[in-house]
Amino acid sequence: MNERKTFVEVVKNRKSIRKYKDENIDIEKIKEIISLSSNAPSGGNFQNWHCIIIRNKTVIEKMRESVEAIYKKIIGNAAPSYYTFFTEAPVVLAVIEKPYYSSMDEILEKTDKERNYIRKFIVNPGLQGVSSFITHILLAVENEGLGACWMTGPLIAKEEIEAMLGVRKPDNLVALIPVGHKIERKSKSGRKEISEIITIID
Repeated sequence: MNERKTFVEVVKNRKSIRKYKDENIDIEKIKEIISLSSNAPSGGNFQNWHCIIIRNKTVIEKMRESVEAIYKKIIGNAAPSYYTFFTEAPVVLAVIEKPYYSSMDEILEKTDKERNYIRKFIVNPGLQGVSSFITHILLAVENEGLGACWMTGPLIAKEEIEAMLGVRKPDNLVALIPVGHKIERKSKSGRKEISEIITIID
């Protein structure tokens, strides 16, 4: 068991890890991370997320092949490594958004379709809930001394990966998260000054 860090240390030290050691991770550790992350907030407490834990290297390689094929088809060149580095991790989490419906959706659909569109697809409370779940996963992974990265680049082959993993509409694959023992980055990307990211209304 890794020594637990303070919350401030976890938040400040977390960074996107794209290189991993060739070491397996106990499935119970992954389940523990996901269980902890399920405490994330979600609209109406829908908890509208599901996580597919992929450890089968053949499946992971087929996912990579799909990403490379679609990238080649669209761009005409080989896919850069930042689309496919998830294959280096011993575990890849596929995060699924489950349907989110509220009573307000039903009311607005009948009374104000435009407002409902803005709320459901621009504000998108369902996706916000899943995003909070993903953020909790990244912090829980860091707390365990492991590394991870929130990836959406591979979703250029979203339909192909969904078919491979048995994801069916209305469920929706929103991210891949490779998890592994990290090969540490030398530095963390800079952050904007607080004055750039806040507005105070007194």
